[in-house]
Amino acid sequence: MKRTLSLLIILCMLLGSACFSHADTKTELTLVGQSGILIDASTGKVLYEKNSHDQHFPASTTKMMTAILALENLELSDQVPIDEEVAFTDGSRIYLLEGEEVTVKELLYGLLLESANDAAVALAKKISGSTAEFAKLMNEKAKEYGALNTNFVNPNGLHEEAHVSTAYDLAMIAKYAMKNESFREYVSTYQHTMPATNMQETRYFYSTNRLLYDTVHKVSVNGVERTCKYDGIIGIKTGYTPEAGGCLVASAKRGDTELIAVSVASTDMDRFGDCIALLDYGFANYKTVLALNEGTDLGTIDVKRGAISRVSVVTKENAYATLPVEASKTVVRTEVVLKDSLKAPIKKGQKTGIVKVFAGNEQVGEYDVVATADVKKGGPLSLIGISDATAKMMLIVFLGIVFLLIVSLVVYIMIKRRQLRMKRMKRQKEREILISQRKQDRARWEEEYFGQREKRW
Repeated sequence: MKRTLSLLIILCMLLGSACFSHADTKTELTLVGQSGILIDASTGKVLYEKNSHDQHFPASTTKMMTAILALENLELSDQVPIDEEVAFTDGSRIYLLEGEEVTVKELLYGLLLESANDAAVALAKKISGSTAEFAKLMNEKAKEYGALNTNFVNPNGLHEEAHVSTAYDLAMIAKYAMKNESFREYVSTYQHTMPATNMQETRYFYSTNRLLYDTVHKVSVNGVERTCKYDGIIGIKTGYTPEAGGCLVASAKRGDTELIAVSVASTDMDRFGDCIALLDYGFANYKTVLALNEGTDLGTIDVKRGAISRVSVVTKENAYATLPVEASKTVVRTEVVLKDSLKAPIKKGQKTGIVKVFAGNEQVGEYDVVATADVKKGGPLSLIGISDATAKMMLIVFLGIVFLLIVSLVVYIMIKRRQLRMKRMKRQKEREILISQRKQDRARWEEEYFGQREKRW
């Protein structure tokens, strides 16, 4: 029975692995854009690509980076100064006026819905003081998010020859940004009403992303006419300049599967058709499977020189695997690789190992394992692996023993002193008795002596 069950499990894994390999074969899509890519938003796995590392002008898809940096560096309620430079920004804008009082929250709606260039400049100057300094921050962070061939020069995507990115890089930036719940809310919003300010009346913003709402206009998707609105769409950002052509970064979610599609150097309308084709392809062929939940307890690791001798570790985030739609979830397995030990001090969230995710025999993902608490450097006894808590308990026990010894010594001394005092009192009494007896003996002697003397006389 056990042998039969083992054979069935092995067969299932082999079939799943075979399905996984089979579904990974290249399928050609009809994309108008010169570059494009489709990734699993949860795993980052590239599901389809067309010239995805070629550099192009990203136009207003640049504003994804500006938005996420604003969300990470500013409070939504912060007031943003509107100066002359902001007010006279070219291109699409929400017509901010010099001296106008506007919050980060409202500027982000203008940035991500109306694709406002003036809002981008205002946010950039609020964060870094100038657009040039902000561009440095953008490039630094883009590399952290996984971009490989991106160079940002401004915060809004207005055309400059040196301002370039790739479909792959834009997908990586979008993958990172979509982990921020506020960003997700902004890019999935179709309409927003901006309250009146100290200088202007109420304004109404509408998203430029037709996939969110447009049931009227049609686009060609692999040769088939389709309406723009897409089932499951959750954002993200459009871009267009005459030099860049039509650009679009789009994300959609169905069930547990969330995808990100990018079309670059397309046309104003074909960018929507390109992303619909990519998303259709992804949902038809792939699914996302949860392998481990965020915060899953993975045990403890020894801590050297720490205030505690062991620290608990967990998964930093949900761990996923991307599978072909026909593959069984049973092919997914995980392997935890932890460090043998850590040296204090340790910060909460510090990387302590990895979780490898496999689909069949192929590794399809790798996720960080992190410490659940800060661990301070320990006291002298931590050198021999004794935690501060244990050392404290040992000190308490030691002090308790010392206290008992002192108490015992005091009691012993008191008893001895009492015994000595009793002996002295006894000796004193005996001496007094002896003296009394001697006095009585002398008195008797004198009485007898003088009595006999009188008789002789």
